[in-house]
Amino acid sequence: MLLYLTCVGCSSIIDDNDEVIEHVQVGDKVPSFSVTVTDGSETRTFSTSQLTGETVIVFFNTWCSDCQRELPLLNDYYLQHKDDSGFQMVAISRAEGADAVSQFWSEHSLQIPYSAQDDRRIYDLFASSVIPRIYFVSPQGIITRIEVEHVNSLRPE
Repeated sequence: MLLYLTCVGCSSIIDDNDEVIEHVQVGDKVPSFSVTVTDGSETRTFSTSQLTGETVIVFFNTWCSDCQRELPLLNDYYLQHKDDSGFQMVAISRAEGADAVSQFWSEHSLQIPYSAQDDRRIYDLFASSVIPRIYFVSPQGIITRIEVEHVNSLRPE
Protein backbone atom coordinates (compact mmCIF):
# COMPACT_ATOMS: atom_id res chain seq x y z
CA MET A 1 0.00 0.00 0.00
CA LEU A 2 1.34 3.39 -0.93
CA LEU A 3 1.50 5.95 1.85
CA TYR A 4 1.84 9.65 2.05
CA LEU A 5 2.78 11.75 5.00
CA THR A 6 0.83 14.87 5.78
CA CYS A 7 3.25 17.54 6.82
CA VAL A 8 2.37 20.44 9.08
CA GLY A 9 4.57 22.94 10.81
CA CYS A 10 5.73 21.91 14.26
CA SER A 11 8.95 22.04 16.18
CA SER A 12 11.21 19.02 16.10
CA ILE A 13 13.79 18.45 18.72
CA ILE A 14 17.19 19.63 17.52
CA ASP A 15 20.14 19.33 19.84
CA ASP A 16 21.51 22.66 21.03
CA ASN A 17 23.58 24.31 18.32
CA ASP A 18 24.32 21.01 16.60
CA GLU A 19 24.78 20.86 12.89
CA VAL A 20 22.54 18.07 11.62
CA ILE A 21 24.66 15.39 9.98
CA GLU A 22 22.86 12.62 8.12
CA HIS A 23 24.93 9.43 8.25
CA VAL A 24 22.62 7.53 5.88
CA GLN A 25 20.51 8.56 2.90
CA VAL A 26 17.77 6.99 0.79
CA GLY A 27 19.43 4.25 -1.26
CA ASP A 28 22.03 3.41 1.40
CA LYS A 29 22.28 0.10 3.18
CA VAL A 30 20.75 0.31 6.66
CA PRO A 31 23.44 0.36 9.36
CA SER A 32 24.06 -2.97 11.01
CA PHE A 33 22.81 -3.24 14.60
CA SER A 34 21.00 -5.54 16.95
CA VAL A 35 18.88 -4.52 19.96
CA THR A 36 16.71 -6.15 22.59
CA VAL A 37 13.08 -5.30 21.93
CA THR A 38 10.09 -5.29 24.26
CA ASP A 39 7.14 -6.66 22.34
CA GLY A 40 4.10 -6.78 24.60
CA SER A 41 5.11 -8.85 27.61
CA GLU A 42 7.97 -10.58 25.78
CA THR A 43 11.48 -9.57 24.83
CA ARG A 44 13.27 -10.60 21.65
CA THR A 45 16.13 -9.51 19.46
CA PHE A 46 15.68 -7.20 16.50
CA SER A 47 18.58 -7.25 14.05
CA THR A 48 19.06 -5.50 10.73
CA SER A 49 20.86 -8.64 9.55
CA GLN A 50 17.52 -10.50 9.66
CA LEU A 51 15.11 -8.28 7.75
CA THR A 52 12.01 -10.15 6.60
CA GLY A 53 9.97 -7.54 4.75
CA GLU A 54 9.25 -3.84 4.92
CA THR A 55 10.85 -2.58 8.12
CA VAL A 56 10.10 0.73 9.81
CA ILE A 57 12.64 2.07 12.32
CA VAL A 58 11.49 4.98 14.49
CA PHE A 59 13.78 7.09 16.72
CA PHE A 60 12.09 9.04 19.51
CA ASN A 61 12.12 10.40 23.07
CA THR A 62 8.95 10.33 25.15
CA TRP A 63 9.46 13.95 26.30
CA CYS A 64 9.62 15.23 22.68
CA SER A 65 6.29 16.91 21.82
CA ASP A 66 6.51 15.90 18.15
CA CYS A 67 7.25 12.31 19.15
CA GLN A 68 4.30 12.36 21.56
CA ARG A 69 2.00 13.37 18.70
CA GLU A 70 3.56 10.98 16.20
CA LEU A 71 3.85 7.76 18.22
CA PRO A 72 0.08 7.12 18.46
CA LEU A 73 -0.20 7.60 14.69
CA LEU A 74 2.70 5.25 14.13
CA ASN A 75 1.01 2.79 16.49
CA ASP A 76 -2.08 2.90 14.24
CA TYR A 77 0.15 2.22 11.22
CA TYR A 78 1.78 -0.66 13.09
CA LEU A 79 -1.60 -2.19 13.98
CA GLN A 80 -2.76 -1.90 10.35
CA HIS A 81 0.34 -3.65 8.99
CA LYS A 82 1.66 -5.93 11.75
CA ASP A 83 0.11 -9.00 10.10
CA ASP A 84 1.47 -8.15 6.62
CA SER A 85 3.94 -10.73 5.43
CA GLY A 86 7.39 -9.90 6.79
CA PHE A 87 6.42 -6.45 8.11
CA GLN A 88 8.46 -5.22 11.08
CA MET A 89 8.46 -2.02 13.08
CA VAL A 90 10.66 -1.05 15.98
CA ALA A 91 10.76 2.18 17.96
CA ILE A 92 14.19 2.97 19.43
CA SER A 93 14.62 5.59 22.10
CA ARG A 94 17.44 8.07 21.82
CA ALA A 95 19.19 8.11 25.20
CA GLU A 96 16.09 7.35 27.24
CA GLY A 97 15.89 4.42 29.63
CA ALA A 98 13.45 1.57 30.02
CA ASP A 99 11.46 3.01 32.93
CA ALA A 100 10.40 6.18 31.12
CA VAL A 101 9.70 4.40 27.83
CA SER A 102 7.76 1.56 29.47
CA GLN A 103 5.63 4.03 31.41
CA PHE A 104 4.87 6.08 28.28
CA TRP A 105 3.95 2.92 26.30
CA SER A 106 1.63 1.81 29.09
CA GLU A 107 -0.02 5.22 29.56
CA HIS A 108 -0.72 5.53 25.82
CA SER A 109 -1.54 1.86 25.13
CA LEU A 110 1.15 1.65 22.44
CA GLN A 111 1.85 -1.74 20.91
CA ILE A 112 4.83 -0.94 18.68
CA PRO A 113 7.77 -3.11 19.72
CA TYR A 114 10.36 -0.82 21.31
CA SER A 115 13.95 -0.79 22.43
CA ALA A 116 14.87 1.58 25.24
CA GLN A 117 18.46 2.75 24.80
CA ASP A 118 20.26 4.59 27.61
CA ASP A 119 22.73 6.04 25.13
CA ARG A 120 22.87 7.28 21.53
CA ARG A 121 24.90 4.39 20.14
CA ILE A 122 22.22 3.15 17.71
CA TYR A 123 20.81 6.60 16.91
CA ASP A 124 24.29 7.92 16.04
CA LEU A 125 24.55 5.31 13.25
CA PHE A 126 21.81 7.24 11.45
CA ALA A 127 22.21 10.94 12.28
CA SER A 128 23.74 13.45 14.66
CA SER A 129 20.61 15.36 15.63
CA VAL A 130 16.83 15.84 15.33
CA ILE A 131 13.99 13.60 16.41
CA PRO A 132 11.56 12.17 15.56
CA ARG A 133 13.03 10.17 12.68
CA ILE A 134 11.45 7.39 10.65
CA TYR A 135 13.38 5.09 8.31
CA PHE A 136 11.64 2.75 5.88
CA VAL A 137 13.83 -0.19 4.91
CA SER A 138 13.32 -2.78 2.17
CA PRO A 139 13.69 -6.54 2.78
CA GLN A 140 17.11 -6.20 1.11
CA GLY A 141 18.21 -3.73 3.78
CA ILE A 142 18.09 -0.62 1.59
CA ILE A 143 16.66 2.60 3.04
CA THR A 144 13.74 3.51 0.80
CA ARG A 145 12.35 6.54 2.61
CA ILE A 146 13.34 8.83 5.47
CA GLU A 147 10.95 11.13 7.30
CA VAL A 148 12.40 13.73 9.65
CA GLU A 149 10.67 16.57 11.53
CA HIS A 150 7.34 18.17 10.67
CA VAL A 151 5.76 14.74 10.33
CA ASN A 152 2.42 14.51 12.05
CA SER A 153 0.51 11.69 10.42
CA LEU A 154 0.72 8.50 8.44
CA ARG A 155 -2.35 7.89 6.34
CA PRO A 156 -3.09 5.38 3.58
CA GLU A 157 -3.59 6.85 0.12
